[in-house]
Amino acid sequence: MALNEFENAVIHVDAPGMYTTVQDAGRVGYQQYGMPVAGPMDSESYLLGQALVGNTEPVGALECTVLPPTLTVKGTCIVAFTGADMQPTINNVVVPRYIPFVCHEGDIISGGFSQCGVRMYIAFSGGIDVPEINGSVSTHTKAKIGGLEGRQLKAGDEFGIKSLTREAVHVCDYYGEGHNLFNTVLYNRGGREYHEPLRVVLGEQAKHFTENGIKTFGSKIYTLTVQCDRMGFRLDGPIIEHVDSADIISDGAVFGSIQVPSDGNPIVLMADRQTTGGYTKIGTIITADLPRLSQLPVGDGIHFDIVSIEDAQDIYRTYMKRLHKRMQLAYEQSTYVFKVN
Repeated sequence: MALNEFENAVIHVDAPGMYTTVQDAGRVGYQQYGMPVAGPMDSESYLLGQALVGNTEPVGALECTVLPPTLTVKGTCIVAFTGADMQPTINNVVVPRYIPFVCHEGDIISGGFSQCGVRMYIAFSGGIDVPEINGSVSTHTKAKIGGLEGRQLKAGDEFGIKSLTREAVHVCDYYGEGHNLFNTVLYNRGGREYHEPLRVVLGEQAKHFTENGIKTFGSKIYTLTVQCDRMGFRLDGPIIEHVDSADIISDGAVFGSIQVPSDGNPIVLMADRQTTGGYTKIGTIITADLPRLSQLPVGDGIHFDIVSIEDAQDIYRTYMKRLHKRMQLAYEQSTYVFKVN
């Protein structure tokens, strides 16, 4: 069976999950006006999901935290699950991540508590159809903008899926248990990769820390505390010593910047970070390691590895080349989707 038109699909939220929001690539270009970026915490998993359902532009998807929502499909659409392992299901059949599936009228999408990682993405062919604000549908709950009324999903919500016409999609049967289907090329969660050091480039404000403080930062283990959300991750561990004050004249904040307030414990700024900050920033976690950071659960240990700007640039080029290749493979795979029987 082949399909090439997907239109007028609607998703009904039966249960919202623990914390589920609509996200796309983010609200880029407005930080100078005080508008935060938002967007996915794990951009790698988000982008792979977009490619798997055949979207050529980064459009609205669901970011699920710890426990996914339960959704009823009205119409026909293609979905893909990426990121954390929440044992996603379609009609109570567990389906693999990183594989596109077609859903029809009345199909129910759900899952369970995460077995590995924290954030899973549900991508839809065409993308979630909600109003754009500054060119993005990303939800920023503290600013109450984007997504569905600027908030997380709640039971009873409904949202549309944008129409999509593309080359024919070939549908294959999936029978669930005993039907081994696993994408070894795109799968990217679990194993040792989780617990390798997060690489950091020291910034200009590193001069505000003592030599011992920088040595402590680069050699000790820090623990992710319960004070973590889409805005920032507060860590606990050995004190990072300042030369003098922890305060600076507020300046720009980027995803992965590590602020160290006067208590000496680092705070990593995440997707919903403020646009500026007035605490000293010892450095910034490199782009390639941010997806891993976003998937760490509370209580996990974090070790920082200080690298040079030149090394970070080399790592970035290698990482982006690999990511683009994987996205191309995911897009090629999007023409072969599976249907739960």
